[in-house]
Amino acid sequence: MKVTLIMPSIGRKPGQRYITTWQMEPLVLALLAGLTPSDWTPEIQDDRVEPLDYDRPTDLVAITVETYTARRAYQIAAEFRRRGVRVVMGGYHATLLPDEVRQHADAVVIGEAEPVWATVLADAKAGRLQPVYRSERTTDLAGLKVDRRVYAGKPYLPLTLVEFSRGCRHACSFCSITAFYKATHRFRPPAEVAVEVRAAGNKTVFLIDDNIAASEEAAFALCAAFKPLGVNWVSQISVDAAANPRLVKAMAEAGCMGVLIGFESLRPDTLVRLNKRCNGGPERYDAALALLRQHGICVYATLMFGMDGDDPASFREAMSFIRKHRFFLTAFNHVVPFPGTPLYARLQAEGRLVSPAWWLDPAFRFGQVAFHPRPMTAPQVAELCRRYRRKFYSWRSILHRGLDLQTNARSLAVFGLFLTQNYLGRREVEEKFGLPLGFVDPIVKGA
Repeated sequence: MKVTLIMPSIGRKPGQRYITTWQMEPLVLALLAGLTPSDWTPEIQDDRVEPLDYDRPTDLVAITVETYTARRAYQIAAEFRRRGVRVVMGGYHATLLPDEVRQHADAVVIGEAEPVWATVLADAKAGRLQPVYRSERTTDLAGLKVDRRVYAGKPYLPLTLVEFSRGCRHACSFCSITAFYKATHRFRPPAEVAVEVRAAGNKTVFLIDDNIAASEEAAFALCAAFKPLGVNWVSQISVDAAANPRLVKAMAEAGCMGVLIGFESLRPDTLVRLNKRCNGGPERYDAALALLRQHGICVYATLMFGMDGDDPASFREAMSFIRKHRFFLTAFNHVVPFPGTPLYARLQAEGRLVSPAWWLDPAFRFGQVAFHPRPMTAPQVAELCRRYRRKFYSWRSILHRGLDLQTNARSLAVFGLFLTQNYLGRREVEEKFGLPLGFVDPIVKGA
């Protein structure tokens, strides 16, 4: 029996290649492959890096679905089902909106796949696939197996993705991760993660955790396990953890070369509305960033705009903050009301969503704002985000940030990576903006 695991893209502008920086290994599919019993053969098709072959023989298709990829996932599912192939869907979007997803699939997995995946495959083999499989328990992450053989022949970025933990103990109102994991956090045995990294054989690793230091004790143990490996790694971390001198020192000694930090806003009242009080505000930001700089750790800063009270001055304040700290990368994001989050529920109750299911609107484009901000308009927020991305990725800005000898240019290797990533970021400002959700019909049929 054969199961085809599919990673959908967000969409594609006709005639344009897919976004380069979004072509990373689909770790979730390798995890599913590792869970697959020996009487099934897993293979992957990745809509981001290759045309899909709908006519390749298979007994079951499994598609992972996120909100931004939902429309494309449904297009893909329709093509396979039209050919008589059964389709099962899972992932964040399927868990948060199972009734919607059920309209496009033969079966839906709600929650984590590990407790139910073997049952799904056994039922599919016996011809008794159920419409819903609900994972009633959280997964013990010890013994997690990843089968990276399914990546063979795929042109992914030269970066190994590894999972250390799941979830986050914070409960930010905009975060779908919080909604999925119910503000819980679990982690794998650090020694097992180290074994996986060593087996992968890549010296550059991205730990995909939403907050690698949600458990301080576990983070220290991971650093101890990574220190002998001689790898360079990046991950995400919260501001409060980044302000811990002992932890930052341990991370640097273990090979950490960069961290992504969700600052979101410089305004304390906005952080309160986002339920992200853990950030503390600009004073804590400065202290944490000084500590990271001291240890040569680069920073990818993410900021969000469009919350109530945000105005054009919010962007100017953010740009001054960015210039001051000379970030490796920065994301000027608008707030996204993901379904299942408190933010989505509030905006829906206030009648401020552009569309209740904006992710399915054929006219909606990546970069547009899916709700009505106050006092700015949705087009104003979208255009200011676009404008300040251009400013950040201007050659003048790249030069200013690139000459930071403590972080972005602390070695030739880091400086080379800085130039590559910023060149791609500059190019992708316009490639991403206006990206359709889903493919136009001829591309779907002709893939």
